[in-house]
Amino acid sequence: MTRHAGWFALVLFLVLHCGGGSSGSNFNVEPEPRTLTVGDRMVLSARPAEPLDGEVQWELEDPYGGGLRNSQGESTLYYAPEKAGIYHLTLRANRADGRQMKQTVIIQVLPVPTVAPSSAQVPPGGTVAFSANMKGLARNTVTWSVEADGGAIDPEGVYQAPSRPGTYHVTATSTLDPSVSAQASVVVGD
Repeated sequence: MTRHAGWFALVLFLVLHCGGGSSGSNFNVEPEPRTLTVGDRMVLSARPAEPLDGEVQWELEDPYGGGLRNSQGESTLYYAPEKAGIYHLTLRANRADGRQMKQTVIIQVLPVPTVAPSSAQVPPGGTVAFSANMKGLARNTVTWSVEADGGAIDPEGVYQAPSRPGTYHVTATSTLDPSVSAQASVVVGD
């Protein structure tokens, strides 16, 4: 194979696998970054990079990828699903010369972790039971922790206060995703 044939093969590979310029930044999509929480919604706007023949079409690429209220035009309302993850929208439109423009937009949907109660007051040595909800994750399983000298908490979420008064923090960390956690404060005192 000659050097020119090798370059031609590389260019052909890139055109076939990268869409020949049909994907990329054909649209300026706002807002950026596109991050929201489960069950939330966001208005997305797409300004085409060049004149169009028709309207922008929005298409969900993932199962359970949320819902679009208006799936045509330069703006749409995206509803995040109840499951955290990375989702994809594809925008399509026809250029004035008849060729199709296409671009994939990535949306990150984050879980909503909570601890109940979010705050509590107990006497020294007292106890309080906490529960955690990791909305958007497949399971609510968590590990519990409290700062040093802040008392103790068992695997079921039952906290026992230390004998020393103060404000302490109980943390529930998801066992599925250790980057997801929620915290509650406990005031220990009479």
